[in-house]
Amino acid sequence: MKRTLEVVFWCVVALVGVPVFAALIYTIFPKQSGVDGATVASDARLASENASDLAPTGELAEMFSFFSNSTQIQRDEKEREIKGKIVRWRLPVYNVSERHGYYVVQTKSRPGLVSTFCYVRLSDDAAKQYVLSLKENDLITCKGQIAGTSMRSIEIRPAVLQ
Repeated sequence: MKRTLEVVFWCVVALVGVPVFAALIYTIFPKQSGVDGATVASDARLASENASDLAPTGELAEMFSFFSNSTQIQRDEKEREIKGKIVRWRLPVYNVSERHGYYVVQTKSRPGLVSTFCYVRLSDDAAKQYVLSLKENDLITCKGQIAGTSMRSIEIRPAVLQ
């Protein structure tokens, strides 16, 4: 009987305590959304910066493709090498979502072309309408700073669409 009560107690703690703790954390650290003056200024600076000559094709595409012969350690080393570079790539859209105050434009992975997640903050209604109108296979030009990789895709954050 004592063991049963102990199991019930921990189930209640898990089922009630964890969501309450998550709500408390969310209250203390709310999701940031919206665009402030600093974001608009940094987007303008990013749009005017010169892009590197790193291409979304060739070695990069081969290394991060799902059928690559490259090892994880090789991909990690390449990520360290490219992180922080400014790129300007024209890529086909796969999906658009919203995450942590950004619109995230995911691009398609094709043979010979790396996929990306372009994290964009929109400063006006025209830009928002453009992003909301995007459909699969539409071509976009994403310019931004490589922040890292995720699921064999290059994360470009912050980014602007040109």
